[in-house]
Amino acid sequence: MAFDANQRRQALRAFMAGAGLNVAQWENLSGLGDGTLRKFLDDPTGAKTLTDKTYARLAAGAAKKTGRAVGVAELQGELPAAADGAASSFVTDLAGNVTPAFDAPGRPMLGHMANDVPLYGTAMGGDGNGEFEMNGTVIDHVARPPGILGRGDVFALNVVGDSMWPWRKPNSLIYVERDRAPSVNDHVVVEFRPIAGSSVRQTVVKLLVGISVKTLKLAQYRPPKEFDVDRRTVFRVYRVLEWDELMKGGR
Repeated sequence: MAFDANQRRQALRAFMAGAGLNVAQWENLSGLGDGTLRKFLDDPTGAKTLTDKTYARLAAGAAKKTGRAVGVAELQGELPAAADGAASSFVTDLAGNVTPAFDAPGRPMLGHMANDVPLYGTAMGGDGNGEFEMNGTVIDHVARPPGILGRGDVFALNVVGDSMWPWRKPNSLIYVERDRAPSVNDHVVVEFRPIAGSSVRQTVVKLLVGISVKTLKLAQYRPPKEFDVDRRTVFRVYRVLEWDELMKGGR
């Protein structure tokens, strides 16, 4: 397989999403103290590469997090396509290997969470016509995790499509905050301005990988792809809260 830096960046991001890792954690677990991984992921030119030695260290760090052997080919996105089932079993294996820390506080049961977070419309996470208007119409209410107790700036959406798998599967719930500006490497909900003759604001769920004066660079995981969006077409960008923030009280 020919070397493709973009594919390798997307493969690393997809692995992080599935393993619940962020860049700083992975660099720390891998003994990379010079920002090597972050520089590669955030490289605007696409010219940077990672050495085989660095990939080996990342694989070792990933194994510490997941509790299973992780190969360099997996991190480079070069596993045989045989298998969507392999990705599924990988996620299942992850779930089976995760145990709470000995001093971790107990998580409240769903039945003990207030169902008062407003659910607005449907966000498009893949190919399709998953458009909706951010018109303030509440279609339901969902559980409020402990990390957002007392917050009035959070709402929920359901993701449609599989372009953000394994970070989120189709129809899964995401919690979105209005007041905190997103940063590079945050997952985001991007609401576009209506096209001429329409009042509908198309909305997508993606990963924010770059910001410039004129454009936003977005990415998805399935299939791996990065693309630029003209900021003049964007109405608003919201930040998606990750599960560790929702369950542990934020970061």
